[in-house]
Amino acid sequence: MKAGERRERVIAHARTDILDAAIRAFARTGLHGTTVQDIAREAGYTAASLYTYFKSKQEIVDAMSNLLTEEYVQVFDQAVPAGLTFHQRFELVLHRHLELVEKRKNVFVTLFGEDSGGGLCGPDGHGKTFHTNFERRIAVLAEWFHRNARPEDIGGNDPKIIARLLFGMAFGLLHEMRDNLQQGSFVNYAPILTEFFFHGVSSKLKPGVRKK
Repeated sequence: MKAGERRERVIAHARTDILDAAIRAFARTGLHGTTVQDIAREAGYTAASLYTYFKSKQEIVDAMSNLLTEEYVQVFDQAVPAGLTFHQRFELVLHRHLELVEKRKNVFVTLFGEDSGGGLCGPDGHGKTFHTNFERRIAVLAEWFHRNARPEDIGGNDPKIIARLLFGMAFGLLHEMRDNLQQGSFVNYAPILTEFFFHGVSSKLKPGVRKK
């Protein structure tokens, strides 16, 4: 391995360690309540040495958003058993994505917490990276629909529109659960989202509910 490549690996490893420390610090004291000094202390660095790897706290927040997106995209690369119907493949991929939410609860608490401010989701300012990643996830999901679904599987609708609607459903649940992520598992929503996606909200009644 060349010296330059070795240095790049060392830097990448250090950035990963700092990012993991930042996630812990943000989860403990909030996005705005955490300082660069707090992150450096959590990671075992001085603030001055931390700036060698990240130029600002915002760059760390952007790296968190990029991390979530890369992990989200990688789910689509995981093998799917042969012979599954589109309905089954859809629920399996959705289940895997919700498992990722469970794994990264602390990140979602940080990004969707009340103290993060509305600007985080905006298209400009400090929300630019978040917005770019949000749109990339929708585009990747739309491409998955394009490759895997027949027109009749999605009612003949545009995969881009279907992807945006589905992502909106999941995003809305994340916002609703931001203060309750420790109560139950987000993975439990996979069958509900699948049912709503394919058949609508009133297609299947919950046990104990009668039609009028």
